[in-house]
Amino acid sequence: MQILLTSLPMKYVLVILITFFLQHAVIAQLKLEIKDEHTDRPVEGAHVRLITNSDTLYTTTNHRGIAQFKSLSKGALFISHVGYKSVYQSLSEAGTLKLIYLSPSADNLDEVVVTGQARPIMASNAVRSIRVIDAKRIEQQAAVNLKDLLTNDLNFRISEDAVLGTQISLQGLSGSKVKILIDGVPVLGRLDGNIDLSQINLNDIDRVEVVEGPMAVQYGTDAVAGTINLITKRKAVATTKATINGYTETVGRYNIDGSISFPIGSWQGDIGLGRNYFDGYDPDKNNRDLQWNPKEQYFANAGLQRRSNKVLIRYRGEYFNEKITNLGEVGSIDSSIVPIDTGAWKYPRSLDDYYTTTRLNNSVYADYYPSENKKVKAFVAYNYFRRVKETRIKNLTNGNEFLFGGEDAQDTSVFATISSRMFYQHDWFPEKLNYQLGYDFSYEENMSQRIAGNQKSLADIALFSTVEYQPWKSLKLQPGLRYAYNSQFKTPLIGSLALRYQLSKNWILRASYGQAFRAPTLKELYFLFVDENHNILGNEELKAETSDNYQLGLNYARAFKKLTIEAGFNGFFNNIHNEIRLVSVISPDDENPRGLYQNKNIARTQTTGASVNVKGRLNKLEAEAGATLIGMKNE
Repeated sequence: MQILLTSLPMKYVLVILITFFLQHAVIAQLKLEIKDEHTDRPVEGAHVRLITNSDTLYTTTNHRGIAQFKSLSKGALFISHVGYKSVYQSLSEAGTLKLIYLSPSADNLDEVVVTGQARPIMASNAVRSIRVIDAKRIEQQAAVNLKDLLTNDLNFRISEDAVLGTQISLQGLSGSKVKILIDGVPVLGRLDGNIDLSQINLNDIDRVEVVEGPMAVQYGTDAVAGTINLITKRKAVATTKATINGYTETVGRYNIDGSISFPIGSWQGDIGLGRNYFDGYDPDKNNRDLQWNPKEQYFANAGLQRRSNKVLIRYRGEYFNEKITNLGEVGSIDSSIVPIDTGAWKYPRSLDDYYTTTRLNNSVYADYYPSENKKVKAFVAYNYFRRVKETRIKNLTNGNEFLFGGEDAQDTSVFATISSRMFYQHDWFPEKLNYQLGYDFSYEENMSQRIAGNQKSLADIALFSTVEYQPWKSLKLQPGLRYAYNSQFKTPLIGSLALRYQLSKNWILRASYGQAFRAPTLKELYFLFVDENHNILGNEELKAETSDNYQLGLNYARAFKKLTIEAGFNGFFNNIHNEIRLVSVISPDDENPRGLYQNKNIARTQTTGASVNVKGRLNKLEAEAGATLIGMKNE
């Protein structure tokens, strides 16, 4: 039987049409609001899957915890998010389901990690052991920079140089073999092989993830002893928020910084500014040349991001400027190297050094989620580093200054890098098999008067892949492989294999073998410093340092009603070949009293060690204790 609308009275036609459009309007505007059941805060980035009789639809929640489907019918909803228990909801009546609460899936000792992972994962479920230093600990330590944060860390050894800044060692290896990243982008500007940790401010850092042992398959050169990845804050806000922080010490330290986050339509932006100042220190207050040099830092950062259903686009920019003043003693200066017209020998004077560092970092990130089990992540970054040394003669009577003309008195070094990274991740068989395919690219330039030709460049491109296979619930295996091409030297093909075995509910065994390498720097390849007192050359024939690393760890974790306990034992062995050292290649004699020094692949280093640590939390009281023993052998 057919009923024609034209045969019905007009009022019935209107009722039918209004009912039809209202139903579809409700369906089209269905919104799901996802919140944390403990904090009542929106859960951003939750995956929402709707299965109907005819289709399967995907979306993710935005910064307000909102997920929306434009067209749907009755079906089943599956909601998942790292760190929360998955939720199943039957959508029996379209348009009636609005608010859903997610409950955390782990105790408060567990953390979500991303370093070296195909996707965010709980630290306890990661194949490798990953330590997380969260925002709460950063705040409790009043840590201004990475040096402050790691000074009391059991596994790092920190040393301080008045000019080169803070240096670290890990697993008995120097900082030249530790990779430092910010949101996965390598930090530029190694001096004597090390990154100055005091130049890495934490005002915009949400947490720091530390992986001990090689991560060279994922991150390439320098990731030998370990990798430190600083994760910035993601300021997805619905309303404008502002913060300001101040810090002072009686020794002459004065720090202040502030930030503001704000929505711009469908975008979210943030800006941060700050200044750190230290006026120097010496036990003898009458000394002009201080034991700890005065230091002043200015920094700024800005971010912009937008998330749609399947795409997240984010920009992050940083500016940093530091000036270190190395005051000299009051004394005489050889008149042969003092400008005659300054009359510098006629007044009390000193030689003062000024070291000025400028950093510029710009990164654009893009995440694309074509489906719930597939993801593409990429970034393009430009990093700039400039360090200037000036030595000046200062008239201590009237304050006038003149450039000093001695050897090694003035120097400028500039590093610039363009880098890009992209990987595709596929959960081929969820909870069983996933893989990651990607590439790394970097192009670096170094400009310095102590580089042969004053400018050199280096290009590197690599392909890498990791697979995570879980043959049964208690065992995970993660093999990896990386192949690279470098424009200046041959790079090794490297691989790795890691496993995680769940011995019981509370005990986890981890073991790994990994190959790694450290590529020669442009300075090691092309350094040229020849004058009356120096005869140092780089070496274009250098090979990459290679290493083999073995690790074994056993972790225990248990949560009681009010008490949580976590303990761990970790052992390692590193074997490094072709290590680069600066060595004397010509013995001093009457004709060549200075000798000649050059970088060579001559050394072999082995380090081995073990550490044990225990930490616990009772209500709001936290305690941690540990010990580490490290041995080293050099040939």
